Amino acid sequence: MHELIPWILVASAILLGAPALSIWAIVRATRTRDEVAGLRTEFAALRSALSARDAGLAPSPPPPPPPLPETETAAPPPPPPLPETETAASPPPPPLPPPPEPSVRPPTPSLEQRFTSRWMVWFGAATVALGGAFLVKYAIDMGLLSPIVRCVLGFVLGAALVVGGEWLRRQPSQRAFASVGAAQIPPALTAAGIALMFVSVYAAFALYGIVPAPVAFVLMALVALAAIALSLLHGPSIAFLGILGGFLTPVLVTTQTPSALALFSYLLFLTAAGLGVVRYRAWWPIAWLTLLGATAWPLLWFTVSWHPGDTPILAIYLLAVLALFVLVRHGFPVPAPADSWLTRFGAVPHTDRLVWCAAVAAAILTFVLVRVDGYGAVSLIALALLGAFMLVVARREANLDLLALPALVATLGLLLSWHLPEIINQYGYVAGTAGWRYELDLGPILPPTLIPYATVCAGFAALFAAGGFIGLWGAPRPARWAAVSAVAPAAVLAIAYGRIAAFEIDFAWAVVGVALAALNVAAAERVARHRAVAGMDGALAAYALGASLALGLASTMALEQAWLTVALALQLPALAWIHDKLGVDGLRRVALAVAAVVLARLVLNYRVLDYPLDGVPGLDWMIYGYGVPALAFWSAARRFRRLADDYVVTVLEAGALAFGVLLVTLQIRYWVAGDLTGSYALLEQSLQTIAWLVVAYGLYRGRQRNPRPVADWGWRVLASMAATQIVLLQVLADNPLWSGEAVGSWPVFNLLALAYGAPAVLGFLFSRAARRNGHRVLAMISGVLALVLIFVELSLEVRRAFHGSLLDVGATGDGEWYAYSVAWLVYAGALLALALWRGFAALRYASLAIVTLTVAKVFLFDMSELTGLYRALSFLGLGLCLIGIGYLYQRYVFPPKTPAPAPPLSPPTGTTP
Repeated sequence: MHELIPWILVASAILLGAPALSIWAIVRATRTRDEVAGLRTEFAALRSALSARDAGLAPSPPPPPPPLPETETAAPPPPPPLPETETAASPPPPPLPPPPEPSVRPPTPSLEQRFTSRWMVWFGAATVALGGAFLVKYAIDMGLLSPIVRCVLGFVLGAALVVGGEWLRRQPSQRAFASVGAAQIPPALTAAGIALMFVSVYAAFALYGIVPAPVAFVLMALVALAAIALSLLHGPSIAFLGILGGFLTPVLVTTQTPSALALFSYLLFLTAAGLGVVRYRAWWPIAWLTLLGATAWPLLWFTVSWHPGDTPILAIYLLAVLALFVLVRHGFPVPAPADSWLTRFGAVPHTDRLVWCAAVAAAILTFVLVRVDGYGAVSLIALALLGAFMLVVARREANLDLLALPALVATLGLLLSWHLPEIINQYGYVAGTAGWRYELDLGPILPPTLIPYATVCAGFAALFAAGGFIGLWGAPRPARWAAVSAVAPAAVLAIAYGRIAAFEIDFAWAVVGVALAALNVAAAERVARHRAVAGMDGALAAYALGASLALGLASTMALEQAWLTVALALQLPALAWIHDKLGVDGLRRVALAVAAVVLARLVLNYRVLDYPLDGVPGLDWMIYGYGVPALAFWSAARRFRRLADDYVVTVLEAGALAFGVLLVTLQIRYWVAGDLTGSYALLEQSLQTIAWLVVAYGLYRGRQRNPRPVADWGWRVLASMAATQIVLLQVLADNPLWSGEAVGSWPVFNLLALAYGAPAVLGFLFSRAARRNGHRVLAMISGVLALVLIFVELSLEVRRAFHGSLLDVGATGDGEWYAYSVAWLVYAGALLALALWRGFAALRYASLAIVTLTVAKVFLFDMSELTGLYRALSFLGLGLCLIGIGYLYQRYVFPPKTPAPAPPLSPPTGTTP
């Protein structure tokens, strides 16, 4: 008898488990049906009342409410009667229009309702699945069932749960519940059944080896597809289960000889099934899950099971998957196309967002396919077909007119990363005749090993150029198509030139650039005939930009070093002129990109210091290498500013200022050092400081008449650079007192005047202008720096008078020490006199500071170091100066106040004098 207990348990679970769950579900659903019936009764009464009011009839009284319990309070008193002015004699109001059909919204379920009718149901379904698994495990542990019986029973139990879920879904109680909310019990039973069927088949294959891999694969795939089909009846959760199981099936069921044709045919069919459900029910999470599975499998195949013969299969699969995602978009409402180039990803509809992600994934996978295939012809054709398909879709769908960008970016990335063989020129040799030595290059223009790469470049350039030109006619936004047609060939040419010629001078490539510019001019001429059509001005601007870029490339190929940057900089005035004539805002962003390239080449490129310098300063490459870009930036900024004063104008003005300052700075360096890589001595520092301060002063004064952000920040940067260099280098690090640099034998007109005197004069000018403008901090800083520089120059001039041009040679004698005190006191007196004349208190304070320094020197140094007459003269001179300064302060700064005369005494009242 005990041996029959396991069999009784198995039979009871199979026979009674599903009916018991069904009975429990019917009881729960009957209660819900009664609640729905009550809601419908109240809704019918409300509708009859509204209809009676519209017909002018008294509404039928509603059914009396149930009596209140005794604990509840009495009903509130009726409202007071209306005043006499609002009696029944007043005319009746006009009849109201019939109200719209009210929509019955189901009440928000409570926490208890959600717990019992949703969470508990799905937890119960999972429990049923686990119970079946435990039952099978128990049978296995007891050795009661053979492997075949176990798997068959599991599969049959799963099928029974699926049938039970469908039977329960068709019951009136579940239909009533589904009319006001999502029914949870039928899909839960169906999901549990599908999971049991799936696990049973997998156990028969992986655990017991009962069925071979092809049979298991087919059975599991059929279960997944059945789940997708049942999801149309039971909801998205079943579709999620079917899609997930379908994409996991090839991972779970593997063979020693995987077939790409069988696998990707199945994946394509599974993707179509999943997107078919999405197309019918608009379940977008299922679409994203399908996209993830459809695009993850090619990457896995490239990593694990790739064979060279799989290229056609993968190519067809990727194109077909993209086509399926494009097809699923049709039939859904599509908003009007946006005007901006870039739309926030969150504002894009689900359909467009899905197609965009599918296109990006297809472009990336095709790029990988070409690389894995070793740049084979089939994979390259697949990339070309992908680009052509994206162009067609972009032309047919206005909201997707930028869809060709993923294919274009993938193509440019492929050409840029192509594995090219290293070419060694074996054709050139050197010949000599009558003492002349020259080279002959008898090799071909293009080595044979690079002909396939050049052919691919030409093919893709023609594809995007022709596709963009054909697509612009009749398009809502032709400028985008013209931009693809004009920019894509220029980008391909630039990549091919860099990969093949390594940016070396090559006139053959320059001819190709000129030919491309001519094609853009021809296209622009054709577009110009239709400028009356909306958007054609933008297309014309795009082709003008393409011609300008092609000419810039041709200049790059024919010129070298600084001329390359000059050619790029000259694009800016051309772009500004086109923008001024056509008013296309996109050209401003293009000009910004060109300006960034030129700035990087001339400001951040340290290799410009290695460019050869021929001739004398003023007749070298820097004149055109920096001067022409400065003029180009300035001219472009003026033209762009006519329509808008934005960040593009600011960048161009900043570039013009930067190039002008760099031109002067490098010319000074070339004039002083003879090249651009020599040492940085005091003479060069002084000249550059003067140049920077002059430009800064001009910008500071000019901003008062024409305030510009570049001028405002430019003078700050240049003045700060000059002040930093003065303090750190000219005064401290490279001071001729210890650097050993000769300052010249002439008094005053020597290096000291350039290093300290001229910057001091400019500092006084800054201080004066800042004081007039009310900038007290700037006035104080520049004035103090100027006074310090004059003090330094005066002291070094005393040193030069005793030692000549080299200030670091020779000991300091008593006469020199005494001369310092005399010079300092004279300087202090001059400052005091100027302060008394002009009424500047700051100069008085500076004078007192110098006098204090002199007093400290005399008492702390001269008293012990000087001897004889110099010590006496030092103290006598200092004392007389101090007395004189005191007198001047008493006489002019703080004069004694004369007391006011006392008023005359008046006689007392009533007294005769």
